[in-house]
Parts: sequence; C-alpha cells; structure tokens
Amino acid sequence: MGKMRVVSVDLIEKEARYLRLMAYGQPGTGKTWFGASAGLDKLTAPCLFIEYKSQIASLRGSPEVLAAIERKDLIILRLSCYDDLSFIYTFLKTGKQAQLSKMFGGVMPASVVLDSLTELQRTEVMRRAGNPENRFLTDVMAPQIGNWGELLNQFALLARLFYDTDLECHMVFLALEQTEYRKVKGELEPQVAGYCPALQGQARDQFPAQALTLMRFVRAARNAKHHNIGITRAAKTASKEQTNAFPEKIEGPTIPLMVRLLNKSLAKAAQARKAEEAENNKT
Repeated sequence: MGKMRVVSVDLIEKEARYLRLMAYGQPGTGKTWFGASAGLDKLTAPCLFIEYKSQIASLRGSPEVLAAIERKDLIILRLSCYDDLSFIYTFLKTGKQAQLSKMFGGVMPASVVLDSLTELQRTEVMRRAGNPENRFLTDVMAPQIGNWGELLNQFALLARLFYDTDLECHMVFLALEQTEYRKVKGELEPQVAGYCPALQGQARDQFPAQALTLMRFVRAARNAKHHNIGITRAAKTASKEQTNAFPEKIEGPTIPLMVRLLNKSLAKAAQARKAEEAENNKT
C-alpha cells in the first residue's frame, strides 16, 4: 500500500501559501531582474536562480542584486545541460544532494526560479532530436522517448514535477513570449489573437495549466526603482487558484511583493471562513 494520507484543511492552507508562477514576456521587459528579486527579501530568500541562456548580465547594473549574491541570499546556478535538472529536483524533493546542500549551507531555498524555460527547451529539442536517450526523462519522468514529438510532450512533464505541491518553496518559471494570430474573413493580414509562453508541444499548455498563477510582462510607466517593468494577469486565468490574490496589473513587481499579496489574500480568506464557522455555531 502506498503512502496515502487524508488531506486536511491545514495541509491545503500550507500548500496554498507557496507561489506557483508562470510568467512570460518579450525580451527586455525585466524577467531576469524580477526572478532575481526573490533574493532581496528575507521572505523569499535564499533563492536558487537556475539560469540557462537568460540575460543574466543585465543584473550587473543592480547593486542590490550583486549584494544579495555576495550574501548568498541569491545563488545563481548555470545549467550545463538539461540533465542537471535531475539533481536539482532530487535536492528540492529530498534535500539529499551533497553539492547543492553545501551551496545552501544545509538550508533549503525559500524560492526557486528558472530562466529561461524557452531557451532550455529550444536547445534540448535541437540537441536530442536524433538521440532518444535522456537519463532524467527515462529514470525520473517517463519511458524512453522514441521520436521528436514525444520529446516535446515529455518536456511538459517538467511542470508537474517542479510545480509539485509537496515542494515547500516558491516556484517561478520564466519564458519568452509568443504572439498568437488568427485569420479574419475578408482581411489579408492575420490579426493578433493573444499571447502565450514561447514553448513547443504540450509544454505550451502544461506549464500554464500546472501553474497556480499565470502572468505576462509588459512595459510599465518609468520607475527606476523597479526597473520600468509591469506584470498583468494573462488571458484565461480566471480559474487559477491564486489569481484573485493579485490585482489586474502590478507596476514594479517583485517576487516578495507577490508573495505578500498572496499571503494577504490567504489570511483574508481564513478570516472569512472563521467568521462563517462562528456564525454557523450560533444557529
């Protein structure tokens, strides 16, 4: 018999307090700085920033980020290949990965950010299109991949692993943006239908589906303190569990700010539930 357990209200509330965010946007909209902001506040630090072909050099102009790196509140880990994710996942799931455990001094990260998911998938698809062998996919995630299409679909399972509610940390995936078009009768040029993460195969749907919050980066009014960035709710997110915790648009967003908004929303919901229980006990 497996390790089944009864899910209590306390367990639901415990798991709900961790941010599960998928955010995407055009180059230059502040995605990398937003990810690094998790290391700037004790609420979300220490942060494990998993970097893969992101614009990490853009952080050199931020003294506060450089100071967080020096304090080891922000640990930037550059992936050498996709298979490195197996060690990271094992560390987050069990705490048993010597090299990573040493980096964090035996303390588990409060936040994990991966930037850029788009580049990671693009590189791996090209690298392994003719090579179905992959240790992480075969040993941890799924049976051996036989063709390109299956490779794209199996990449989507990353969402289920890293958005696992058992992982007691905030999880943020960052990706580039892709514009979707639709043909309009009588029009020569296709019309913009919307925007989505620049991912291939089922990953385009699975990452947004598994995330509890889906946001899109936009350029905001100039604000040097917050690097001139903004973030809005992505389309079709009304059913997302964490969506109502956030306003329609946030100018100058940071990961600590979003966690505080989430905590405030959860506390308000808990108060309302207690008030309702008290009222029911009177009757």
